[in-house]
Amino acid sequence: MGNRRTFIQQVLGAAAVAATPGWAAAFVHPLDEPAMRNRLAARSTLLAVTGTGHRLVAVGYRGLVVFSDDEGRTWTQASVPVSTDLVAVTFPTDKLGWAVGHGGVVLHTTDGGAKWMKQFDGRQAAQVAVETFERRLAEGPAIERLLADERSFVDGGGTQPFLGLYFENERVGYVVGTFNRIFRTEDGGNTWVPLMDRTDNPDGLHFNAIAGDGANVYLAGEQGMVWRLDGANGRFVRAPTGYSGTFFGLLPLSSSDVLAYGMRGSVYRSTDAGATWQRIAMATLAGVTNGALLPDGSVVLVTQAGGMEISRDQGRSFKPFKPKMPMSYHGVFPGPSGQVILAGAEGMRSETVR
Repeated sequence: MGNRRTFIQQVLGAAAVAATPGWAAAFVHPLDEPAMRNRLAARSTLLAVTGTGHRLVAVGYRGLVVFSDDEGRTWTQASVPVSTDLVAVTFPTDKLGWAVGHGGVVLHTTDGGAKWMKQFDGRQAAQVAVETFERRLAEGPAIERLLADERSFVDGGGTQPFLGLYFENERVGYVVGTFNRIFRTEDGGNTWVPLMDRTDNPDGLHFNAIAGDGANVYLAGEQGMVWRLDGANGRFVRAPTGYSGTFFGLLPLSSSDVLAYGMRGSVYRSTDAGATWQRIAMATLAGVTNGALLPDGSVVLVTQAGGMEISRDQGRSFKPFKPKMPMSYHGVFPGPSGQVILAGAEGMRSETVR
């Protein structure tokens, strides 16, 4: 009887293998699959752009990273070990940079963005969080809830995205994402510590962005919420804006002035490091996706509808600017020769906004 059962199991197993589609057997997770080479990389969808020294670096869909050493006239595709979507990038020094995206991936470069390595991902993040909160269970119900959340992320594959990052310097940085998730490193990304218990976010709202100005660190997310890091207790405390929609990003203008921007042309300004906020009247109802502070003090905001808004008075008011070749914009960065560098649905472009 035992031999017969074994024989049947073998036959059924072989049949199951034979019935498995080739694409399923060959599946490789995007976190483990290098980005494909793309001869049209600079014309593909790119979601964020920044600068490092004299180089521009942009990131986008399916692990795409491109860089330019000639002010955006030509672009070269970088070597990237993942094919997940990348949504944010930063460089605290000319050579050292980080990028984050879907799958909870954290990429690191030591050569100014030409070659990237995977430093952390969502699977590791969930496991680190589980292990951390298991050690702290005695602290009470709040830690128990966080542990339950992280265990559910492990069960779901551990691929919650990171949507934003901020590095104070080459060693200290943060990555943030969905469902209240935030991690901090103090060793340049070699190890990460979960800070989900250090946020005033009981509803587990998504963090869409994090930004700092050297003096303050801010988070922005759902339901019009902004959080500011209280350095005295190491906790991100709420800084309500009065808005009920979603914020996509933040733009610090000084040690006290900061903009928060998001859905339906919503822009809010604080002049006291987030203690109070004022809504800024805008001529657009399109989602504001990104912003940049130019060397002359002007502020540029870009929208999903291909619009640009310019402020000449430190963000107190904005006027529409008509770009030469509009597209749905995702990122903007001050160019080295007075222009702005734009990343969007149709790749990389530049505009002069004097």
